[in-house]
Amino acid sequence: MRKLNYLDAIREAMQQCMQQDDSVFVYGEGIDIASGPFGVPLNLAHEFGNDRIIDVPLSEAANTGMGIGAAMNGMRPIMVHFRIDFTLLTFDQIINQASKLSYSFGGNLKCPMVIKATVGRGWGQGPNHSQAFHSVFAHFPGLKVVLPSNPYDAKGLMIESIQDNNPVIFIEHKSLFNQESEVPKEMYRIPLGKGKIVREGKDVSIVAYSIMVHEALKAADELAKIGIEAEVIDLRTSYPLDIDIIAESVQKTGNLVIADVDWLFCGITSEISATIAEKYFRYLKAPIKRIGLPHAPHPVSYSLENLFYPNPETIIKAVNELIGINKRESANIG
Repeated sequence: MRKLNYLDAIREAMQQCMQQDDSVFVYGEGIDIASGPFGVPLNLAHEFGNDRIIDVPLSEAANTGMGIGAAMNGMRPIMVHFRIDFTLLTFDQIINQASKLSYSFGGNLKCPMVIKATVGRGWGQGPNHSQAFHSVFAHFPGLKVVLPSNPYDAKGLMIESIQDNNPVIFIEHKSLFNQESEVPKEMYRIPLGKGKIVREGKDVSIVAYSIMVHEALKAADELAKIGIEAEVIDLRTSYPLDIDIIAESVQKTGNLVIADVDWLFCGITSEISATIAEKYFRYLKAPIKRIGLPHAPHPVSYSLENLFYPNPETIIKAVNELIGINKRESANIG
């Protein structure tokens, strides 16, 4: 099996879907040139032409409405944003139109549309170009929200998203762009709403999204050196949310840490914590630990970014606090 990086895997997924289905097309600002949105389009315009790789004017709301109209009429558009921050300009179209179409028409009208956008720190992007809104989009019924953490998942989840009959928000993290992994050449699909255990463990469950999956794996390597076996779960999607895989892990470990790439307040970590506490509280040995961003705008400077964003040390500290609570309670019981 050959290796692809994250961006190449996403591009190949779109390319293969376009080769298989003439109703699939890609559009966005600067999408028809190789250097367009972080290099994702590359040379797709040479293969498919400007009828299916479409450069559009700088008007996010109008462009989103165009995609919704195309989806309602049997097409499968992929709308590409440079950054997810710009989707704030499209909320009326996404939330009040795309997400409600199937419900409003009794399932007789579909909106099979993928909205792809980039999130993440780095390059001095600051508060207007570094945000991640997956918990916000997950809040609205009718939308599916995808956050792949590696090239293999990125391809399989993109193909599944394109072939889904609902609007899908596909979120890629810029820190993952150059990461490589083995990716099959043939088409394959990964179901939306199915998480994956990427490392087995018995002492603590670490649930993570996107780049934080890799930070969790680094933390697990260090924890193993002191005899703590961490189980790491890549949830892949914030909606549908795979609570079952988390619950099964918590029943085994009794400890839960949730690591996210977004703000903690009203974020996806809150939803996961509430659901586990409501339904599986009896399995918890200690309070749930949540890791995410402080409730403040994203900083610009690299030095402040290093303080603002969580890392493996943040996860290790949270796990050690949990294990310490367990030991204290055991001592008190004794």
